[in-house]
Amino acid sequence: MYVNQKTITEVQQELETISIKNPALYEEIVHVTSLSRQLQVKYRYLADLITGGNREPDPKFIKGSVLDILIQEVQKLQTMEGFETFLDLLNRHDHADAPEIFLLILGAKPESVVNNAIIS
Repeated sequence: MYVNQKTITEVQQELETISIKNPALYEEIVHVTSLSRQLQVKYRYLADLITGGNREPDPKFIKGSVLDILIQEVQKLQTMEGFETFLDLLNRHDHADAPEIFLLILGAKPESVVNNAIIS
């Protein structure tokens, strides 16, 4: 499923609000997202870790001890003040939208993630 422009605009605005109201939280969100990207962990898996939902199987190509580092960073994020705001944002969107949301967090332009078949 592709995310539409309206959804991306709304998510972008919410992320900007978080970054302004709680810069330390936003910095940690960027850190965890960047770490996931560097480990080549699927963004849907990351969304599942953050929300505590049923998650995809652990990535087979990542050593368990390395994956534990990501899990520890997510747990640190979950204890931060204002985390509920970000959790609410993720929970209101289908985890199929996770790649687009996390790409926005990493600085992608909204027009580059709308209807982008490459990230689907």
